[in-house]
Amino acid sequence: MRRQIFIALAVLTVALMARTAYIVHAQTATAAELRTQLSSRYDIVALQQGIALVPKTANPRVRMIQVINGAVTVDGDTLTAAQLRDRLGADAGPIVQLTYLSAAEQRQLASPEGAAAPQAAPEVPPSPSTATQTPAPSVPPPPEPPARSVERKGDIVRIGGGAVTVADNERVEGDVVAIGGSVTIDGEVTGDVVGVGGGLTLGPHAIVRGEVTAVGGPFKRDPQAQVFGKVNEIGIGANGRTLPPYRMNMPEILFGSLASRLGRFATTIVRVLMFILFALIVTAVARRPVQQIAARISAEPVRAGLVGLLAEILFVPVLVVTILALVISIIGIPLLLLVPFGIILVGIVMLVGFTGAAHLAGTWTLQRFGRTERNPYLIAAVGIVAIAGLTLIGRLFALALGGLGAPFYIAGYLLEYVAWTIGFGAAIQTWLQMRRGAAVPPMTTPPPATA
Repeated sequence: MRRQIFIALAVLTVALMARTAYIVHAQTATAAELRTQLSSRYDIVALQQGIALVPKTANPRVRMIQVINGAVTVDGDTLTAAQLRDRLGADAGPIVQLTYLSAAEQRQLASPEGAAAPQAAPEVPPSPSTATQTPAPSVPPPPEPPARSVERKGDIVRIGGGAVTVADNERVEGDVVAIGGSVTIDGEVTGDVVGVGGGLTLGPHAIVRGEVTAVGGPFKRDPQAQVFGKVNEIGIGANGRTLPPYRMNMPEILFGSLASRLGRFATTIVRVLMFILFALIVTAVARRPVQQIAARISAEPVRAGLVGLLAEILFVPVLVVTILALVISIIGIPLLLLVPFGIILVGIVMLVGFTGAAHLAGTWTLQRFGRTERNPYLIAAVGIVAIAGLTLIGRLFALALGGLGAPFYIAGYLLEYVAWTIGFGAAIQTWLQMRRGAAVPPMTTPPPATA
């Protein structure tokens, strides 16, 4: 029994000695050996307190590995040896060995010249033939990237102008977004960088772990800038280039296509027919108020127009104040249900006033042709056509001549607006006059002249 225990202890001692020898061998691996194992798959960059390894080929699981103060960080997450084996596979062993190197050995690992120094061949005395040759100039080593300071920031979001700058000694733990201002990145950003409506510049020391998006502004990227995500360029001025100039097609702007001109002409005709239908309905329901409004317009057109314009200007402010007053008062909250009906009522008043203006325009038009018509429906229909006639002529000219008909239908729209405004003011005046009890006598058509 004692012999078996002794044999087991001997086996355990041999195993522990073998494990210790393996660990010692792992810890004493030289920087040159580790560089040989890792340089084929990673770019090795020296940092202030360690080194960084960047995969040479795109790897969605690993963007950057940092070995700082004996700790291994992958994409900002500090991992254990077991987690490294799950994440990196066969590369976990050499990377763990990097943690046993001193700061000087890590810098030696990141420097090609320093890694090759221990393997340099012994110095050979120069031969007489080469002693007289001019020695080759020494190539200075490449400058080390600037060290990141401890200063860190959260998300940076700026809207409405103002430049956003991340210096080379700054690290932003989050996203950088600027709308209406320029963005300059020369430090490290762990999230995305977005610039809208301003320039976006990535300096030589820029490190962006997320995506870079430039919208509507020039995008400039230094060749040494590192972007681990996708680069999106939208708009004019991407990478300092501008899009070809836009050439205006004047015939298309002035004349348009035949289908578009025909569609506008048909829309105008349908709109005029709807106005005629509404005018006929208003005339059938409220013939006497329509005649009183026409008489008011005939008597005081300027005053009616000013009243209508003032009512149009004050309509929205009065509506807003009324709604606020009803909301503030507890009793008035149920009355908010009547607000839509009030808006509809104002629209009806405007339609009645416009019908009165059309009645006056129809009477005047028929008199110009020597006709004295007493049919109110025919008078209203003729008045609508007379008011919208200039618009119809402009659309007809536009159908044949394109943009040359624009002055006519623009003037027609202005004439229609004037008719609506004057009719609205006359309707308000007539309503106030009727409330005071003195109704305006209806406008009568003079009898035909006798021969």
